[in-house]
Amino acid sequence: MSAAPNGAQLAQHYGQQHPIVAPQSNDVILAEAEEFNIPPTSPTCWQARNWGTNYYASTFANTFLSRKAYLSAPKQCRTAAVAVRGIEIPTAGTYLVLVRYEAAFRFETRFRVRIAQRGKVVFERQYGARDNDKIWAFGHQVRREVSWPWGATEGVVWEGHEAQVFLFAGAATLTLIADQQPELAARRHVDVVMLTRDIEQVQKRIETERYLPLDGMVTQAGDVWMRVRNEPEVPGLTLIIPSGKEHSPHDWRAKIRQWQPLTLTVEPGGESEWTEVGHLLDAMNDGQWTLKAKGKGPFHYWVEFGLRRPEGVKSIARFESRKEQLILAYDANTRYTQRIRLQESILYDLLEHLKRHPVAGQPPTRTLVYAKTFGPRPDDERYMQARDAFVKMMGWTLPRLNQDDPAVRSYIDVRQRLRHAPGKFEAYLQNLKTQGLSDRIAVVSLGDEISLVEPPEDDHQGFQAWLQTQGSGFAQVLRTVDGNWGQIRYAPDRQTARTNPSLYYYSQRYRRHYGIGALKAHTDLIRQYLPNAGIGANYSPHHGHFYLGEAHKWVSVFRQNAMTMPWSEDYAWLVPLGTQQMSLINLDLFRAGLRHQPDAKIHYYVMPHWPGNTPRMWRRLFYGALAHGMKVANLFIAAPVQVAPTENYVNLPETYVEIRRALYELGTFEDLVQDGRVRPGEAALWFGETGDIWVDQHAPFAAAKRALYIAVRHQQLPLDIVVEADALAGDLSSYRILYLTDLHVSRAASQAIADWVEQGGRVFATAGAGMWDEYNRPNPIMRRLFGIEAYKVHAKDKARQNITFVKQGLPFLEPLDRVVWREDGTPRSLPVFGVRSRLRVSTAEVVGQFEDGSPAITLHRVGKGRAMSCGFLPGLSYFKPAIPLRPQDRVARDEAMAHWLPTTFDLNARRLVGWLAADMARPVTSHTPLVETTVIEADQGMVIPVVNWHSGPLEALAVTVAGDTSAREVSLASGQPVEVTQQEGKTTYHFDLDVADALILR
Repeated sequence: MSAAPNGAQLAQHYGQQHPIVAPQSNDVILAEAEEFNIPPTSPTCWQARNWGTNYYASTFANTFLSRKAYLSAPKQCRTAAVAVRGIEIPTAGTYLVLVRYEAAFRFETRFRVRIAQRGKVVFERQYGARDNDKIWAFGHQVRREVSWPWGATEGVVWEGHEAQVFLFAGAATLTLIADQQPELAARRHVDVVMLTRDIEQVQKRIETERYLPLDGMVTQAGDVWMRVRNEPEVPGLTLIIPSGKEHSPHDWRAKIRQWQPLTLTVEPGGESEWTEVGHLLDAMNDGQWTLKAKGKGPFHYWVEFGLRRPEGVKSIARFESRKEQLILAYDANTRYTQRIRLQESILYDLLEHLKRHPVAGQPPTRTLVYAKTFGPRPDDERYMQARDAFVKMMGWTLPRLNQDDPAVRSYIDVRQRLRHAPGKFEAYLQNLKTQGLSDRIAVVSLGDEISLVEPPEDDHQGFQAWLQTQGSGFAQVLRTVDGNWGQIRYAPDRQTARTNPSLYYYSQRYRRHYGIGALKAHTDLIRQYLPNAGIGANYSPHHGHFYLGEAHKWVSVFRQNAMTMPWSEDYAWLVPLGTQQMSLINLDLFRAGLRHQPDAKIHYYVMPHWPGNTPRMWRRLFYGALAHGMKVANLFIAAPVQVAPTENYVNLPETYVEIRRALYELGTFEDLVQDGRVRPGEAALWFGETGDIWVDQHAPFAAAKRALYIAVRHQQLPLDIVVEADALAGDLSSYRILYLTDLHVSRAASQAIADWVEQGGRVFATAGAGMWDEYNRPNPIMRRLFGIEAYKVHAKDKARQNITFVKQGLPFLEPLDRVVWREDGTPRSLPVFGVRSRLRVSTAEVVGQFEDGSPAITLHRVGKGRAMSCGFLPGLSYFKPAIPLRPQDRVARDEAMAHWLPTTFDLNARRLVGWLAADMARPVTSHTPLVETTVIEADQGMVIPVVNWHSGPLEALAVTVAGDTSAREVSLASGQPVEVTQQEGKTTYHFDLDVADALILR
């Protein structure tokens, strides 16, 4: 995998060699911003830069730039800076002046476009202002500003759909101008300027194109040419030249394209003329391009490619083929790289790169590590040898299902069989058994990003039958219809929530029961035939409330064996959560689902896709996933874009080196991972089905809960997740402290919590937590527990304070109030964000007040335990000073906001979150709370994954383990040296830590 050429430098050179932009057609002139000339007399503001240094650059969605480069200006230029480009106007007429650029959400990105012709300025307009109308992606058409539900992480826009200018045929000059702009200001990133007379096409695309309108007009038209020569002994040849496969995004239906396949027919010994083919190639991203030969055969032909130059077509590549297909790899910026390659050369280059970067350790043998990668080519011996060497070198498990491989490691996906031929599904399973393959299957996938099936809308009889099993719940619902059994209807809608809360609550419970039961029927059947298989389906954490999965789906499904292998994905660099560490909630939820199933395994996608993730962040997330319970690792698609079938791919050679390094390190301690379990926590975070039913994770509570999760992790307390079933079963007894954020808790679970506190438990609650019951009534049990008589949650400016994401929303918030309290005689205070509460205390002690003196923090001593309630969201207070006010981006750079790690948290908020746990012993601590540790225990020893959530490396990190473990054999997975000291019943290990490692004690 050869190094990527510096496209920005090549673009500047191209612009100098081609000072005038030739029109693509009589209607379109496309001027790449990175080719503009920056006069030496202009202030040094504009600079040509490569895609990947901008705000939005990843493997999919709206994050691509034409020809992979752009022109950048800083947030402010002291004086006006210009960049200039000559253009040729083919035909006189009225042109739209459209500019493609990056519009950072809630920031100004202003620049001006000027057109001069015949000695005078004929057009000048400001682009990039927040108040300007822009053309947005995903069907939003023309608006001023858009933030997507998943975050403002892809803000490439077009602007100028009404900006018209009359131009004469002949020469004209385009000028881009950057100067001062109002705050909040962001960098100016200009991609391309398009002038077009085809106003009708522009309007039609805006109205109908579901991706980013007008992107379909951007191709490599005019750049790339080709010709074909046929050998004399070969019969006539017809070469079919389709469009190249797009990866911006991969879905060809996303953009309106006007390209059609070409055909070149060549007689024996003949050669075609140079033919323009660049219009068949995407200019937004690289891809693969498959040419197909037709004829009697056998084939023997040559294909030559060239680039248009003023002096004619310049040849850049020539390939000989005797096959029906010629599979090529093309660049989005062929005019700069002057490169077209055989697809297989991508594999050969990557393999050579790995050979030049050896790693220590050994490949895993017990851990399943799946990855879709280079496909097989049975008729190409050299290629197959290289492919096998690559997979072996990487340490991956290829999920082959065949008679020659007796290992239990095969992976099958049955979703299509269940969907399209459910009646034949058991026969399919029986056939696997007949072939002797059924006991070799390790993983069965039931689907991707699945939801549980819903009962029919009129399933009233099924609901009534189930309701009769619910004891007091049945009686409660019956009372709401005055004892008229026939009036009970399955009604899970929000209208019922308002008019008959108990009916709504039980309808939602039935909805979940039905879905789990339907899924369990499939799983039970599969388990009859595939005895060694884990059965699961990938859960997307981006549905609902982002990394706060619903208890019934993420926990109950597995406790009831409706599936047996929990499975999800990190993809944490896609959304502005607050820190990627929050994504580990996924695995903690799954561990709760497997609480009583020690042999089950968590299957997890640790996504390495580049651009998008970075090698360092991938390493953090890989070790983090191991630390939280992953036993089956999946890289999804780990192949370069020129090979990958979808929008998921890995283009950076350094990422493959990091994957290999981490897997070979795992190979040195995988027995501890596979035989062991994550040590249970002493602290617990509540995920209640009642809270899910009443949507307690609405904004800003979801962001606050994720933030609180991190604040608790920074207490260095081993943390588990518990659900209502745990409370009802008495399983809270193994925990010393419970963190509660749900507003609604069922009365039965409330009583269990209260009894646990009475016996010595401690509960820490955030705004409104536990104040309402399953029927949305005031919860007397929890109010008694906290010593609170009345409660009201509100925000001064609800729309502004209802943030979804910490990184994106919190920096813009002003405090609603402040909380003050004294601790050990020291006055402390905190700003309050999101919501604040008004409450009336009955028996609790008020230990903190809002600025007006009203209660903000209460402490109630109940029996041997304590219950603390905060009338605000301390997680948001904790994160506030740690998040800078910067544009949200999505780009694969460690210093980018997408990967930026918060470190300067509010220390008073940290003390508050740890107030009730201050005297609790920590089994493992590091000298900095931003280094996360967990313990995985097996009979033969333990492994302590150590993950550094600081942005830089740490020297002489000290990790202290309770007890004398100094006699154990100690090593680091990385092979780095470790110093051991032992004193006062504790053992401390000293070592340098870069990103992540594992302390191995045998």
